[in-house]
Amino acid sequence: MSLCSEISLHSVPLWNSRARSVYNDGDQYSVLLYPELLLSPLNKSLVIKAFHSSDVVSVGEYKIKARLSSTLQSIFDKFGDITSDSKLKSLSTRTYHLETLAEVVLELKSTPLHRLSESRASEILAIVKDIETAKIRVSWLRSVLEEVVEATRFIKRRDTVAGEKEACERGLLLAKQDMELSLKKLADKEKEMREFRERLMKTTGKLGSLEMKRSCLDKRLVFLGSKVEKFQGQSVFMDIL
Repeated sequence: MSLCSEISLHSVPLWNSRARSVYNDGDQYSVLLYPELLLSPLNKSLVIKAFHSSDVVSVGEYKIKARLSSTLQSIFDKFGDITSDSKLKSLSTRTYHLETLAEVVLELKSTPLHRLSESRASEILAIVKDIETAKIRVSWLRSVLEEVVEATRFIKRRDTVAGEKEACERGLLLAKQDMELSLKKLADKEKEMREFRERLMKTTGKLGSLEMKRSCLDKRLVFLGSKVEKFQGQSVFMDIL
C-alpha cells in the first residue's frame, strides 16, 4: 500500500509559490521537490519519496525507512523526542529531517576518522546545523561533529608528524648504535694505550737497569784493562831477565 496519502503537497509547508508537486498515481514513488532548498547542505533538493509499507516501520508517530528505524529509536531512547520543540508542523517534513539525521549517524558510525575527509565532515556538520534551525534538538551531535571537523583538519598533519617522528626514532636508534660502537672502540683503544704505557714503563725500567749495568761494566772493564794492559802483546818474563 502506498503512503501517498501521507506525503502530499498539503502536508508539507509551502516555503514559497515555487514549490512544485511531481505526482503520478501510476508511479512506484511519489516525489515532492522544493527548489528553494537547492543550496541547502541537506540535499541538492528536498526529495520526499513514498515507499511501500514493507519498506517502512513506525518509530513513535513517525514512519521511517526500516534500515534507519533502529538508529532513530536509539536516539529517542537516549535523548527523548528531539522534535518536541520543533517549529515544523508537518509530520512528513519532521520525518524527512529525522531520516536525514539517522542517515548521518549511520554514516558516522561506519566511517573511521582517517577515511572521513574534512569537506565531508564539514558538510555533515552543516546538515546537522540545518536540522537544528528547525528546533530539533541535535546539539549533542553538533558538539561532537565540531570536534570531528577539527580532528579531520589535523589528521594529515598528525600523520606527517608521526612519519617524521618514526624517521627520527630510526635516526636516533642508528645514532645510539654508532655511539655504542664508538665507545667500545674508544674503550679498546684506552685499554690498548694502558697496555702500551705499561709496556713502555717496563721497557723504560729495563733500559735504565741495562744502562746502569753497562756503566758498571764499563768501569770494571777500565779497571781490569788497566791491570792487564801493560802485558798485552809481550811475554810476561820480558822485564824479569
